Amino acid sequence: MIVRVTRSGGLGGGEEELGALDTDELDGSAGARIKDLVDEVGRLAARDQPIGADLFRYDIDIEEDQGERRHLVVIHEGDPDVPLPEPLAKLLGALEGRR
Repeated sequence: MIVRVTRSGGLGGGEEELGALDTDELDGSAGARIKDLVDEVGRLAARDQPIGADLFRYDIDIEEDQGERRHLVVIHEGDPDVPLPEPLAKLLGALEGRR
């Protein structure tokens, strides 16, 4: 599975690629954990999300091992006092660790 995450929006309205990773390049347990996080983010993306100006939009593009593609969107407040939802924060942490 290949996972790519891009963030856009916020006050400046810019776009930033936050990273990508391929679970085939990870050991078995780390790859399984990324797949679990993607499933959790998918459930998060399916819920009602905030609407308004200056929000951050996280686009998560997933390419499954069988070639199937999925696109998830998570909207976040953009307020540094409001933490990211845990599954998204953990996924971003994993991406950051691969840079």
